[in-house]
Amino acid sequence: MPVSRRAVMIGGAAITLGGALRAQPAHVFTSSAIDVHHHYLPPFYKPLAKPWLDRFATGVDAVLAWTPEASLAAMDAAQVERVVLSISAPGVHFGDDAQAQSLARDCNDYASALGASHKGRFDFFAALPMPDVDGAIREAERALALPGARGVGLLSNYGGRYLGDAHFAPLFAWLGRRGAIVYVHPTDAPCCTGLVPEMATPLIEFPVDTGRTIASLLWSGMLSAHPNIRFIFSHGGGILPMVAERVASMGYVRRDLMAKVPGGAMAALSRIYVDTASVTTPGAMAALTASLPADHILYGTDFPWGGLANSRAALKRLDLSASQLDGIESRNARTLLGI
Repeated sequence: MPVSRRAVMIGGAAITLGGALRAQPAHVFTSSAIDVHHHYLPPFYKPLAKPWLDRFATGVDAVLAWTPEASLAAMDAAQVERVVLSISAPGVHFGDDAQAQSLARDCNDYASALGASHKGRFDFFAALPMPDVDGAIREAERALALPGARGVGLLSNYGGRYLGDAHFAPLFAWLGRRGAIVYVHPTDAPCCTGLVPEMATPLIEFPVDTGRTIASLLWSGMLSAHPNIRFIFSHGGGILPMVAERVASMGYVRRDLMAKVPGGAMAALSRIYVDTASVTTPGAMAALTASLPADHILYGTDFPWGGLANSRAALKRLDLSASQLDGIESRNARTLLGI
């Protein structure tokens, strides 16, 4: 049976923007939160992204109805004091390098201006015109100087080329010299579209693709070569918490890879940060807390695909200490982002 347009979209607990605004339950929150996984769709971006969204997602009309006011209303309802905006899949490159450079610039200027108009509410991860590495470095240098910029945003792959690919090494070298934060969001993989006809492709493939790109960064040596980069991976790092042992075992099969990860695979993987979008079930959170330092887990919602109040309520239902919950919802982000 086809996936309903009212069905879950991207992320296991995601809901549509319309649902997020019309059907928020009445939750009471006694503290504020910071959402590091919050998407925006500027008016000039929507028509470019719509064909991709129509192919891969459901509830597209509701998501394309995003406005700053929709974000602010959801934030106020969930007592989320500020969010870090990012451009989701499909990114800003639609086949032309010059257009991608211009579109990235426009998106970043839009996000910075939005933050200036609503002091203390909106920061952003800069969109980059990948896979154009030279253009990405130029835009990163410009955008990271804008008010509200907290790092850069990348996708998990670009045309099937994962982030550990040598093609991207100059960008990571540049980011490493600056100790940048790199936020990574999944996108579709050329290999794996529509494998389960009853499921929207992102529901399963996005977490898998996040695991692929982390493995690529690990065994290419990129994670170890640039320890000053703080990587944040959305959706709890995708499947990685469940397959980390298998990923790490590659070093025993290929001893030549060990030289690229001198501190060991598990130590390198423990340095990444993740957000909680779509991973607020007890099992998922148990995997995260067992795999990562407590201060490497950050609150994220995937808005407008996911709801803010619902995700905070789900976190409250977990068996977390008050200190753990406070760290996830705000303290960890304040420390990492310097807010």
